[in-house]
Amino acid sequence: MLDNINKKLSSKSARLGTTVAGIFLSLVLLLGLVGGCKAADDTNNDDENPVVTEVTYPLTVTDQLGRTVEIKSEPQTIVSLSPSNTETIYAMGLEDKLVGVTTYCNYPEAATAKPKVGGFSNVDAEAVTAIGPDIILASNIHASTVIPQLEQLGLTVIAISPDNLEEVLESIELIGKCLNQVEKANSLVDEMQTRIDAVTSKVKNLSESQKPRVLYIVWHEPLMSVGSTAFITGLITAAGGVSITADSAESYPTISLETVLGANPQVVVVGTGMGSGADAPLLFMQDEPRLADIDARINGNIYSINTDLIGRTGPRIVEALEQLAKMLHPEIFGEFSA
Repeated sequence: MLDNINKKLSSKSARLGTTVAGIFLSLVLLLGLVGGCKAADDTNNDDENPVVTEVTYPLTVTDQLGRTVEIKSEPQTIVSLSPSNTETIYAMGLEDKLVGVTTYCNYPEAATAKPKVGGFSNVDAEAVTAIGPDIILASNIHASTVIPQLEQLGLTVIAISPDNLEEVLESIELIGKCLNQVEKANSLVDEMQTRIDAVTSKVKNLSESQKPRVLYIVWHEPLMSVGSTAFITGLITAAGGVSITADSAESYPTISLETVLGANPQVVVVGTGMGSGADAPLLFMQDEPRLADIDARINGNIYSINTDLIGRTGPRIVEALEQLAKMLHPEIFGEFSA
């Protein structure tokens, strides 16, 4: 996600002579076992497919970049190279094992007190090596440089890179398996799935005319939204909306005001939350005179959502889904309150 956005912004900012790329990077970075007695002839006997809650080592897993990784023994110390992974570790109650995080790992607040191993994209390999963790939880942004570098130093790295809600749940299960914390992971996944189902079950039978046209704004200068492969586009769909930029082949396409006017979105959602000028996209969508006649402006349906919430593919992504559902369907889920 960051690689695509940074390439686009670096060229844009060069022409604009601004610090848009730096500002936007800050925004994005914020960018059991159930048993029962069954008849002997039951073909679905649980004994045939028992739920495994404890793993044995050495353990070989396939991470979310398709890499095969061997974990020699049960990890006791963890370094997280992304805010999403940090939030997952805390949500599973494993923070005592967390011995290193990035400077962008700011939730929960206790995470800010953990030792730092650099930023998100610019990991300090020496700092990681000095800690000597049993396992490192990385992201797709680390695939080309950071992961190979750390593995050459003899460190064990697992890449967590979900592309949709289902894969977020799978990523938590993977982390639980790697850490021999399957029950904790399953409990968290079950809770999240229940909340996801509470939204999707109420919107799955909506007709196309009942699904509002939605514009998600990543940044305003240039005007940037989300395309077909962007995680946020999937969230909009799950919440019962239709992104007006969903057909774009780019993950984060630049769009024109004319495109917005032509699509006439009924709901506008703007990512905001951190850094200098972080609220500027929201103010632009609220005040830009040329957008005065779109339905979202006329009906007061311009909302902001914290980029930490909607941009991190960890446990809090369910909260982002719930907020989107209220923005898009207050008649079903109740009015959204910031």
